Amino acid sequence: MMTETVLSRSLRLVFSGGIAVGLGLAALPAVAQTASQDNSMQRVEITGSSIKRVAAETAMPITILRREDIDRTGATSAQDLVNLIPGNFGGNVASNNVGASGVPSTANLRALGARYTLVLLNGRRVANYAVGNNPVDLNSIPLSAIERIEVLRDGASAVYGADAVAGVINFILKKDYKGMEVSAYKTHVDQGGGNTTSFNLTGGFGDLATDRFNVLFSANHEENDKLRASDRSFSTTAVRPDLSINKSSPRNGVPNLNFTDSRGNKYVGVNPYRYNGCKNDEFSLVVISEKGCGTDYVKYIDLVPEAKHDNIVTRAVFKVNEGMELFAEAAYTKDKMIASASPAPYTKPMSYPANGRFYPKTIKLPKGLKLPAGYKMPDGTVTAAETVLAADMDVTPTGPMSGTWRTVAGGGRNDLTKTENTRIVVGAKGNLAGWDYETALTYGKNEVEIQFGPGKFSYAKLKPLVDSGEINVFGTQDEKSLAGLLGSQLSGFENGGTSTSKEFDFKMSKELFNLPAGAVGFSVGTSYRKEKLTQVSSDVLKKGDEVGGAGEVPGVTGDRQVYGLFSEVIVPVVKGLELSGAARYDKYKNGFGTQFDNLSPKLSLTYRPSNVIMGRASVARGFRAPTLVDNLNPKALNNTSSNFSDPVRCPNGKEVDSVNKVGDLQDECNVQLTTQNSGNPDLKPEKSKQYTLGLVFQPTSTISGSIDYWNVKIEKSINAMSENTVFGDPVANVNQFYRYDPSVAPGLPGSEKDPIRGSTNKDFPLAYVALPRVNTGKFYAAGIDLNLNYRQKMGDMGTVGANYDSTYYSKHGYQYEGSPEVSDLGNYKDFGPTPRYRHMLTLNYGLGQWSASVTHNYTKGYWDYTDPASIRPEYPELRKVGAYSTFDATLGWKPMKNVSMTVGVKNIADQDPPSSRNESNFQVGYDPTFTNPLGRTFYARLNYKFL
Repeated sequence: MMTETVLSRSLRLVFSGGIAVGLGLAALPAVAQTASQDNSMQRVEITGSSIKRVAAETAMPITILRREDIDRTGATSAQDLVNLIPGNFGGNVASNNVGASGVPSTANLRALGARYTLVLLNGRRVANYAVGNNPVDLNSIPLSAIERIEVLRDGASAVYGADAVAGVINFILKKDYKGMEVSAYKTHVDQGGGNTTSFNLTGGFGDLATDRFNVLFSANHEENDKLRASDRSFSTTAVRPDLSINKSSPRNGVPNLNFTDSRGNKYVGVNPYRYNGCKNDEFSLVVISEKGCGTDYVKYIDLVPEAKHDNIVTRAVFKVNEGMELFAEAAYTKDKMIASASPAPYTKPMSYPANGRFYPKTIKLPKGLKLPAGYKMPDGTVTAAETVLAADMDVTPTGPMSGTWRTVAGGGRNDLTKTENTRIVVGAKGNLAGWDYETALTYGKNEVEIQFGPGKFSYAKLKPLVDSGEINVFGTQDEKSLAGLLGSQLSGFENGGTSTSKEFDFKMSKELFNLPAGAVGFSVGTSYRKEKLTQVSSDVLKKGDEVGGAGEVPGVTGDRQVYGLFSEVIVPVVKGLELSGAARYDKYKNGFGTQFDNLSPKLSLTYRPSNVIMGRASVARGFRAPTLVDNLNPKALNNTSSNFSDPVRCPNGKEVDSVNKVGDLQDECNVQLTTQNSGNPDLKPEKSKQYTLGLVFQPTSTISGSIDYWNVKIEKSINAMSENTVFGDPVANVNQFYRYDPSVAPGLPGSEKDPIRGSTNKDFPLAYVALPRVNTGKFYAAGIDLNLNYRQKMGDMGTVGANYDSTYYSKHGYQYEGSPEVSDLGNYKDFGPTPRYRHMLTLNYGLGQWSASVTHNYTKGYWDYTDPASIRPEYPELRKVGAYSTFDATLGWKPMKNVSMTVGVKNIADQDPPSSRNESNFQVGYDPTFTNPLGRTFYARLNYKFL
């Protein structure tokens, strides 16, 4: 049995990489209490290793958040908590579901991408999110039942296999809990909207030591109110002159019309309300050109969707004898979310008949409209050259009218997303013949069902009404037309998926023999996992029948088997110096015929020259396997995330002269253009190389800390080609553009269904931009993690403390094959920005029944997103996004043994998110992925334990 000295006990959490992020002082009193107790110390298994040992002896940088730390943050979800970690940045949040349903909340250590962070529950895998191409949804983690969280800030493919390239976040359930407690939590958002209410019940019975069993159960219910974009001044409009951006859409409740007047003059993109400056609050119109209006779609969207979360967790342990325990875990989570986006744009060609009952008698042309040479004036004269209209002028339209319409009268589009996660684990652990062993069977299932909500329409139902003139595309609907519009809504199943994981694992470890400097530890283990993914779409999506939808969405079905064999050894070379080595072999057999294998080694060391300092280092190789969606996603049409203009037919937003007039057949300027996305069954695993070098120190009994340099490089990264890269340099990426000749019959070469690759003919509209997944280029990142802790007892005056936790990036970026490296360190590039620096600084004070803390959260600013086509004096190439700095405070009171209360305020100064012109989200004016739009939020938590 390994033992721990008094001094090493005082260092054990520091040596494991720092205490809890920004709030770790709650862990230190327990350290002080053990200082005078018996020298024996039970061995424990630390995240990132399979060998039980004292926490102080690990070479891996680990951050630990305990239950009291979690409660002090005011976080009620795993997403909120993980976003506080300075080393985590840029994972998906609930706000990303606005305009893009089925987006999970994800962790993103080192800002390398969520797919490189492995999320575990009690050291075992959780089923991946079942829709899209996503890792574990943090909402599937029952935070209310969690005892602590261990964050391994180092690659761990040698222990856990694929996905652990950037690090591991291990959520550990409460154990050996006895009694019962209830708690309630409520927030009050000062500016309104976005409030949270939650209730929790936790109980347990049985004492493992005396009764030989323990049963834990926990249930939690949480409700999150929606926050509308119109509820915040910084996000209430798509027109931001201060940022020189206008993200309004040219698809309107009253279209920009294409028509011919009674004198034979032709018009393209003229809005009937442009003459009065597009003033029409019913349709939220704004000016976008001298003749056209746009829809300020932000008026209709959410910043944060409405959601409900429920979870039930139970865990049972039975002690068979001193050498064996049986255990079982079951967890069920259910999340419901309603996300509201803008009213549906009618993206198919719209033609309104001359005999339609809403056909306008006149159209008022706006003053300032440019009339071409040859234009026939009302007095019979013909312009000899381009002429600017000196005053508003009425013209009489004739024949069919076309344009860009939006179903404003039907309200915003709503997606109803329900996610259920089921997890069952049964296993045994103990000691047999001197070997510590553990084995388990794990079953995980993630099910996602997305339903059509209000404001979603069917082309098959709506188009006949529009084509016959029964829908008013020029203004307010009457009773009959509104009934027809609402009768064209979709309902029921939209799309969804099921992701299952069945796994068997077995591992054992022991101290093989003693060397002069200590015992040699050894472990070996194996695992077998079967994954299955089924993604299903409704016939509506398969046919591309949803108005304003992403186009055809085919299903994906596939499975794979993963075999793993791993081992680890720890060798004390001389006093104070310890080497450890680990390796894991994985073999993937895909159900669609391909297979590959990989060996991931890791070597690390610790060196203690004295009892106040320890050096540590590691070097490793890792890998990430392509997901089933990476391999199997069929070719399907979609839309760009941001608005772009066709670089050939509308360069820099300016229409060119063409036989097929720009905008006549489809939207081509400053809109979401059509893309074609696809998987690739021949993708190979990504490979990584990484190393760390650090120091852990405790010069006095009150001061401790750690500093670690880390470096990660990922080769053969799997990515869809970036829309920003392709549109940023359309000449270099010309072969990604597919165009069609409108004169070619459907189905023939050159038609829209069989377009021409790489054409730059200005008469050929864009069919789509191909953005396939490929093994291309690399990601790289490096930086320094610094953690400092201070704690001082002041006798009867209480205890004060401080904790500083930070991440500084020295480099971060990516490289596409055949192209130079691109640094996104402090710059908004293809995958967003990576701020150079983040920290959390906390000051704590405790006295008797009372405790208090103040926390400063800081993220350094960065250079903003730049659209190369928009650069002009008012839109500079370089623009700085300000730093994001907020202060939080808490006050805790425990008047009785079984009662505790906490009140707090987040964002004390009511700081708005820094403004940004990024175009990756529906929200405008700030970046919802990196900031919180709620503002100052008061909260209270009451906990009662039944004695």
